[in-house]
Amino acid sequence: MRQPATLTMLAVAGCAVVATAACTSPSTSTATPPAATPSASAGVGGPAAEPTSPAPAPSASPAEPSSKPAAGEGGQSSAVNWKRVAFRALGCKHHVDLPDRAEVQNVEHADLTGDGKRDAIVVASCPTTTSTNAVHVFVFDGDSTGKPLLDAGKKQYLRTVDVQTSGRNIEVDATALSADASLCCPDLQVWQRWTWTGSAFETKGQMAEKIS
Repeated sequence: MRQPATLTMLAVAGCAVVATAACTSPSTSTATPPAATPSASAGVGGPAAEPTSPAPAPSASPAEPSSKPAAGEGGQSSAVNWKRVAFRALGCKHHVDLPDRAEVQNVEHADLTGDGKRDAIVVASCPTTTSTNAVHVFVFDGDSTGKPLLDAGKKQYLRTVDVQTSGRNIEVDATALSADASLCCPDLQVWQRWTWTGSAFETKGQMAEKIS
């Protein structure tokens, strides 16, 4: 009878082991993630500061206004309309199909009279619909629009002109038409030198020779 008792005790012990194993289960809880490290700019215990955008680069400083006057019509450094002034000085005729403005090839400035103001040197011709008119070289006192101090080309039919100035002197190197030449073809090389005497420009040299 002792043997069955032993078997009964073993059976009870086995059930206890099984029950213990069934009641003990692995943990299913999820580990809590570590707290975020606060930003260095955030206050203690406060929310992290929003990231700041980088400061924009400073814009370039505006350019300094130029001390030179703006160039005007024909290249002059003033607001004078030399095309209209030259039209009157040339005595151009009115044409219905053309504006009352001269054809200005060049405008330069130089103090030829020695009064401290730059005089205007205007190279111009009358407008035309058929052929090129004679070119004149005018010198106006400063930016005066009155009668010119000099009209180089008044007595010659100049076609192409190069002007040089030095001190009180102005030199005109040009091609010109003789009385026998056709309008298409200048046949003279002309050189003139004018000097301001204090009251007027006087001729100090002049030459004209046939173009070979």
